[in-house]
Formats: sequence, C-alpha cells, structure tokens
Amino acid sequence: MASNYRDDSDEGSNHSSESCSGFSDSDTDSEAATNSASDTEETAQTSVEHDVCIYYNRGNCRLGDKCRKEHICSYFLKGSCKYGAGCHLNHNIQSSPSGQSKRASGASSADTDEEWDGPYRWQLNFGRGWENITHDHILEAQYSLPSTKGIKIYNTHAGVISIDFTKMRVLKKRNIKVRRMSSKDTEWLWYYRGENSWYQYGRKGKRSPIQSSELETAYKSNQRGSVKFGLDSAQYEISFKGMCQTNLSTGHKRRVRRRPKYEPSQNGGLHGLTSHLKTLLSPSTNKTPVWQFKGKNQWYTFNKTGGCSVSSADIESCYKSQKTMNFTVNNDTYTLDFAKMCQINQRTKAERKIRRI
Repeated sequence: MASNYRDDSDEGSNHSSESCSGFSDSDTDSEAATNSASDTEETAQTSVEHDVCIYYNRGNCRLGDKCRKEHICSYFLKGSCKYGAGCHLNHNIQSSPSGQSKRASGASSADTDEEWDGPYRWQLNFGRGWENITHDHILEAQYSLPSTKGIKIYNTHAGVISIDFTKMRVLKKRNIKVRRMSSKDTEWLWYYRGENSWYQYGRKGKRSPIQSSELETAYKSNQRGSVKFGLDSAQYEISFKGMCQTNLSTGHKRRVRRRPKYEPSQNGGLHGLTSHLKTLLSPSTNKTPVWQFKGKNQWYTFNKTGGCSVSSADIESCYKSQKTMNFTVNNDTYTLDFAKMCQINQRTKAERKIRRI
C-alpha cells in the first residue's frame, strides 16, 4: 500500500489545530532553503513558441507588467528547471500577457484553461510529452498541506514513483518530470514552520502581523524580493528567494512555504476523493503486480530459474508485510530493499534497481 511521505519535523501538524503562537526564537529551524536560479546564455534559446523576456530571467526587467514579452522561467518551458516549486521565476504560463494571447489564438496544448477540469492540473512526462495524472485532486489535496513534502504513486508507466512537492520533481528518476499547472484564480496561502507544526499567516481569528494575501501580492510583484514586518519589539524579514523568515535581531530562521488553497474535486467531492484513493495510491487490483530487476540493457522479471530462489509472486507476498527480504541466486545471497527499490548483493555490495509494475 502506498503512503504519503512527510518531513519528520513536520509530522503531526494539523490545520484545524493551528495557533499563531508566534515568532519566538525558540522554535526556529536551523537551516532554510536557499535556491537561486543561475543565468546562462541558454535563456535566449527557448522554444520559438514563446517570446520570453531574457531580462526577466536575469532578474532585471525594468518594464514589469508593461513588458510585451513573456515573464516566465525559460528552463520551465524546456522542462528542465531544477528548482521546481522553489524557483523564484514564474512557472504559470497563464499569468503572462503572451500566454494569454497564445490561448486566445487557439493553442491546442493542455495548458489552456478551457481544457481544465478544475483550477489546477498535474502532469507527468516520461519522455513522450506531458500526460495528465488521473484523479489529480488527490495530489492537490496533499500538496495543499504545508507539512507534506511529497507523495508516492503506484501504477505509472515506470512503476512506483515519488514526487517531491518542495522541489517539484520526481525523485531518483531523471528521465521523468512532473509539473502542476495553475489557474490564474488560484488562491495561494503562506505558512511558516513553528515549534510543532506549520502555521498560516493571517489565519482568521489568530494573531498575525501579516496576511497571506499581502505576501502573495508582494511575491507576484517580485519573486526574488522580500517583505519586512514587526511583531512586538522584534523585526522580521521574509525572503522569497530563500523561502525563509529571519529574525533580524537574532538571525534565527524559519522555513516558509507557499501552497494553494485546496479546491475539492468537481466530480464527486469527498465521496469521489475516497472512491478514487486506492486507484491512484495503491497497487492495481486488476492484475497481479510483476517484480523486475534492471539488467545492463533491459528489465528482467524474477523467476525461479537459473538458480534464483524466488519468483515475482513470492516478492509480492513479502512486499505487503516486510520492508526487506532475502533470496539466493546460486551461492550468492541478495537483499531486496523495498524502501530504496533496489537489490543488494551481500557479498559484493553491488546494487541493481528493482521495480513493481
């Protein structure tokens, strides 16, 4: 059974029990993410389908919203932005004037609002173009939680994959990309990491020096900028570039996250979410999963041949109740690590990838 994975320090956070207990230095994080995009000459080599502003990508377009070129990350358009959700450039095609004109001119891609089932769309690219993820409202529900770092999905073309929400990428699979396309009407909420959980800025009924809406406005104005505010006698700064909050007097930092307000699926609501949960996050019940190991040039299915002591069915049986299992091939002992999805030769320590399809 697949499961969501979370940052250990975030475990147990709950939106309904949040209290804005504050900005005291006792609940700081020792490290804050510091992602920054590098400027290279590749910026000017983006696809001709988009008239991208190279000055925006360098962080110095003086025209701002009046610029006639697209203010969008050139690496995102090429599907190669290594910063993912942590990138401080625009990853929303719909937000730029050129993007809107493209939609109006009858673009046939899946980027158009008219083709969306809701205010967002999640897609995977296995090297053959972008494909919609079925029942992506399940991913959206998890992504909207600031405490959730990512999710694990079964039954893709590549077997089980793990999506990192923070960096918006697929872990350990360089040939697979993930993206979330957003409507211009998406409501974004801002959170900071407190002592025991994540807290929303400006949550109704709670003491807060600044609102999520204020942060979002400032962020859209300058995604590499910052916002300062005061609370009692302390001064703080929220850096969009580093996605962290700093006490300017003590230097203590907290992580900051920007996540969308969850919009329930228009097809079935909570009932639909429950009924589709196993389909997306669980192994398929329509066929028996097959276990394979990676050879030099192709994948091979486990069979009790050639001296191997286990079959694919044997591995599936252990997978449901164990984290690891041992087997032998001739005189060598091997361990299958289901968490790392690898096979380890206990004598040579050589590793091979395994997959479940």
